[in-house]
Amino acid sequence: MRRTIDIGKLNKRITFLTLDPDATDDLGQTTNGFSEIGTFWGSLYPVRGQEFYEIQKIQGRVTHKCYVRYRESLADLSSNDFLRFEGKTYSIEGVMDVDLDHKLLEILCSEHINKEEIEDLIPTASEEVSDDE
Repeated sequence: MRRTIDIGKLNKRITFLTLDPDATDDLGQTTNGFSEIGTFWGSLYPVRGQEFYEIQKIQGRVTHKCYVRYRESLADLSSNDFLRFEGKTYSIEGVMDVDLDHKLLEILCSEHINKEEIEDLIPTASEEVSDDE
């Protein structure tokens, strides 16, 4: 079954990022910085229902799917790369050339939360609410 591109659904500006091994902080220490691959029109939506169940059998962490037009610069994406949309970062879990005809890429991804973001989400002792209140 051939899939056709519905250009109208590629209506979101999605930025693709890769880890930058040369990124440093103010002290000159190596950090997990990103370098931008590019920003392209695409679609991004959460997987749900039966599709979510089927994907979980293969890739346990996948929460979203992204579609973009095929580009050589994106064909080499790997699980070390990320995409960003509306301030949220997503880890790329897999990239597939739909129908192997170099027209559309399907990217499976999951919401990315790094250690610093997780620490911001954990309530401190002063923020915790007791059951007495």
